[in-house]
Amino acid sequence: MSRMRLALTAGGVAIVAGTAGYVLGLLFAPASGREIRRRLAWRAEEQWRSMTHASGRMLERAAVRARQELRDRGVRLETLKT
Repeated sequence: MSRMRLALTAGGVAIVAGTAGYVLGLLFAPASGREIRRRLAWRAEEQWRSMTHASGRMLERAAVRARQELRDRGVRLETLKT
């Protein structure tokens, strides 16, 4: 398994476990149903923003790495032609 895939899997598991713990804590907390739904909606929106930001950074890093790899391979191809 590649390092990236392992990191994504670990990150996904951590997010799911954290979210499940948070939801269970809210469900057993002494608060009204309306308040719990409001908190859950806020937390879901916050998690969505966080994941969107993280995935954008990850895609940018992948693009930078791909550009570097293509540039390196281009240089290597040029040196092989001569």
